[in-house]
Amino acid sequence: MIILKKPTIEYVIFDLDGTIVDTELTAALVVQQVFSEWKIEIDPSDAAFVTGRTWESAFQFLFKKYPIPLPYEGAKDLCMERYRQALREDLKVVPGSVTAIQTLSKHFPLALVSGSGRKEILWALKKLNVESHFQFILGAEDYPRSKPHPDGYQKAVKLLKAEPKACLVFEDSHAGITSAIDAGLWVVAITSTNHFQQKISGAHFEIADLTGITEKWIEQLPFES
Repeated sequence: MIILKKPTIEYVIFDLDGTIVDTELTAALVVQQVFSEWKIEIDPSDAAFVTGRTWESAFQFLFKKYPIPLPYEGAKDLCMERYRQALREDLKVVPGSVTAIQTLSKHFPLALVSGSGRKEILWALKKLNVESHFQFILGAEDYPRSKPHPDGYQKAVKLLKAEPKACLVFEDSHAGITSAIDAGLWVVAITSTNHFQQKISGAHFEIADLTGITEKWIEQLPFES
């Protein structure tokens, strides 16, 4: 094993869904319920495939695979309204996420790269009162290709004017981890929100949730290859 020169982490980037808020199971259940109303049974493996991707990417996959009874835009709008309503009724927060954001923002510039739309992102961040801690956010509208493509994280690195290896990302999905790895960033995988048994072994580190994450914790990470 080759021990690398310990990198200096200067920037921290968060995913949203499954990392700050535990929404991916809610999203899957909402889609399953809507399709059930259409008398369509979704293959359980579909949830794992679309997790971590943009809603648009998920809808393109699902609506192509199954014979939905509505036009594309109408079906999408119905699913999104049901999803937003479900979050308004019960937004589950990943343990430690709010405190980690508040703490790390005192030591690092923070950014957020999510597959959700800006409307959903801002609603969640405002709900948790952490929006002001981020230098910028990138939603699904802000980069061309969904995770697992590296576009979102590549844009974040450019906006931060950073070197990829100076950035540490907190992610949860296979698509998100692949996206960050391919952009050349260090990745910490959140495991407690992996509801669909996705492969997350590509991440450099794994933790259950964000409890106890501080600048000292980041400084002590055992970077190696």
